[in-house]
Amino acid sequence: MKNIKKTALALLFFGLCTACNSQVSDSKLPLNINGTLTNAVSGKVYLEKMNERNIGTKVDSVEITGNSFKIKTSIPEAGIYQLNIANEQIIGLILDGGETLTIKADGSATPDKAATFQVDGSPNMMKFNEVMASMQVFGQKRADLETKFQAAKNENERSALRQQYQAAEIENKNIILPKIKELGTSLAGIIAANNFLNPEVDFEYLTELKDKLEKENVNHFFAKMFIQSINQKSVGTVGSLAPDFELVNLQGKKVKLSDYRGKTVILDFWATWCGPCIMSFPGMKMAMDKYKDNPNVVFLFINTFERVGEDKWVKHVADFTKNRGFAYLNPVLDMGNQTAMAYGVEGIPAKFCIDKDGKVKHKGAGFAGSADAVLKEMVEWIEN
Repeated sequence: MKNIKKTALALLFFGLCTACNSQVSDSKLPLNINGTLTNAVSGKVYLEKMNERNIGTKVDSVEITGNSFKIKTSIPEAGIYQLNIANEQIIGLILDGGETLTIKADGSATPDKAATFQVDGSPNMMKFNEVMASMQVFGQKRADLETKFQAAKNENERSALRQQYQAAEIENKNIILPKIKELGTSLAGIIAANNFLNPEVDFEYLTELKDKLEKENVNHFFAKMFIQSINQKSVGTVGSLAPDFELVNLQGKKVKLSDYRGKTVILDFWATWCGPCIMSFPGMKMAMDKYKDNPNVVFLFINTFERVGEDKWVKHVADFTKNRGFAYLNPVLDMGNQTAMAYGVEGIPAKFCIDKDGKVKHKGAGFAGSADAVLKEMVEWIEN
């Protein structure tokens, strides 16, 4: 595995472990590393375990002897580690324990060449590196398309660029998903699945991976965090039973989701301060008008995440809808944000389509880009 940067591993680490505390088990997992250095470097090589703040804690160290070093040690648990070669070169490692690695490294940089390295002996790290390379290629394509999208002069150009992006996304998924599946329940597999798969479309595999981790009793820190994350995301997922709720509208009338069983219900989570929410309203109005004579289609606009106290919430929303011409929303008020949290809403606008059996049929987030696009999405959700 060549030239994996420490910074890339650190980003992946934070992606999985935001605001969490590292814990280690009492078990010891063997690790053997045989290293050869190209450049003359003196001093020690430190094996360090990285925490959520990207700070390394020493696990072991050895002296460099004759441009080589050997580390025979154990690690407390699967995790992200690094080799610090005499404070001259850093090599990031994803370790499950039990590995025997062969490392060839420069050991230090020269004025005209950055220090490079190669790690052999870990198929999981090699496969992970392949996934990383594919993601970097896709990331560049995405950046190029976003630049073109911003410069697009009309909706036809933007529509064509959306199609190109969707094609690139599918192409990348076809490349990385089989490799991530091959990584299985290894730490590299957990990190890759968590960071590179989309819960909106890949939730079946993410749930499968979670179930495997539980079945195999993989209980290191990263596994626990991944299992917790997927359990949280499973709320409000497609195919699941929509959480029931009872809220009130601006007139104080109670609105209960289960009262609409047998109908198709569109939920739109929004807030008065949310620009993309407001931009989507014209398209939602078009959808409401299209189905106004269909008693089996219901639209509920759930106002949530407001930045005012609950004692001011009703007046604040009432004034907003009246002054902005949005009275047709007839919003229900999620004061305390409990309904949004029950649906796993992390960003708004967030929309859900609930079928006649009370199950989540579709879900989406963000503004589709135009009123026509919003209308098209709602028609597809309702009639598909």
